[in-house]
Amino acid sequence: MAIYSTTIATEYGAKKDGMQITSMTHLLKSIDWLNDYEEHQLAEKVLHVQIDTLNFTLQNSNGSNNNMSTNVAAIHKQPFYYSLSKYKSYIDMLHANRSVDGSLANLKYNAEIENSTYERSLTSISETSKFITIYELVTILLIIGAGLCGISEIAKNKLLGYPGFAIGGFGVIILLLVIFVPLTIVGEQGPFQ
Repeated sequence: MAIYSTTIATEYGAKKDGMQITSMTHLLKSIDWLNDYEEHQLAEKVLHVQIDTLNFTLQNSNGSNNNMSTNVAAIHKQPFYYSLSKYKSYIDMLHANRSVDGSLANLKYNAEIENSTYERSLTSISETSKFITIYELVTILLIIGAGLCGISEIAKNKLLGYPGFAIGGFGVIILLLVIFVPLTIVGEQGPFQ
């Protein structure tokens, strides 16, 4: 039984390692989405400044172009209007709903999804760690019980055998509870699949 509990603890350890790698991946994705969100917020501020600059430039060119012909002034204003409409359409895209890739709502939603997945994986890792601890405790109790019973037999001292039997029996009871009724001992997760 000690070998069984050690093997199961090792399998849970391998499962926990994989879960930790996956949870770190979700954490990094969440941080990446959040960085993209903040980057797009900064880009929006920059675009607003550029729009203000273009508006100021257009207002100044209107005052200085009073003596120019209207055709020449209109030709010079076309790149400004093109840039202005391009900036405004990009800002509109940033404020679109979350179904639009690259919108602020979409980026924030993706960051929240990855972060919640990361938090759920931490809960699973915690539950798996509880199983590892319980199986390691069972292993220790069974080894101590077997050791005391062995010493009792060698020393021909029955008084050492009783505590060894009690400790080993306690380890067996915990092992059976974890195998058959894991919710009683650990919580939500079932035995290792």
